[in-house]
Amino acid sequence: MKPPGSLGAITRSKRGQALLVVLALAGGLGIGALMSLTMHTRATTTSAPLEITPSANIIGASLARQPTPPLTGLVDQNGNSVSLADERGHVVLLAFMDPLCVNLCPVLGRDIVAVEQALPKGIKPVLLIVSVMPDRTSADVTQFISTNLTAKWSPGWHWLIGPDATLKITWLKWGEPLEPPKTNYLDVIDPQGSLRVIYPAPLFVNDVVHAVTVVSHE
Repeated sequence: MKPPGSLGAITRSKRGQALLVVLALAGGLGIGALMSLTMHTRATTTSAPLEITPSANIIGASLARQPTPPLTGLVDQNGNSVSLADERGHVVLLAFMDPLCVNLCPVLGRDIVAVEQALPKGIKPVLLIVSVMPDRTSADVTQFISTNLTAKWSPGWHWLIGPDATLKITWLKWGEPLEPPKTNYLDVIDPQGSLRVIYPAPLFVNDVVHAVTVVSHE
């Protein structure tokens, strides 16, 4: 015989257990629903198509013809006087680099080789490189070529190394700040002497090849 009040206690206990079971189930369903929603959201996010920006949008679309600042009064690694105006009729690749640079300058140098090698036969742009530091020498240029390039640039390139006073004027005219100079960009200049596209290093070689091919046939 159960003690008085024990039946009520047992009933309350069973009710309490049932309530706990109901709450647990409800909680479990809630957590499950939440997890299902979370997983569905994640799955939806993961399965959504990725928008890949074309390289042309990263580097900037082709420019309308822009006038180029003067580039004259400079001498190259061989002591020859070079002027941008003298290259009218040719596509010109123009870069500002330091022959003693060991970071992006070698990368840009090799990318230019890749561009030249990928161009269609008969398209031979003139390569002009302007030193971005004073007091660089022909020996510095030779060292850069021998150290960083596994293949040579096409014949006819010029690395403009001085005089220092003219270099500083050139930097200012071309928007190259003196300290530190802005380097590692490749300008594509059309045969009429207008700036058309500016590419940062490392280059998207196919894009540069396309731009040079287009402007050379205009």
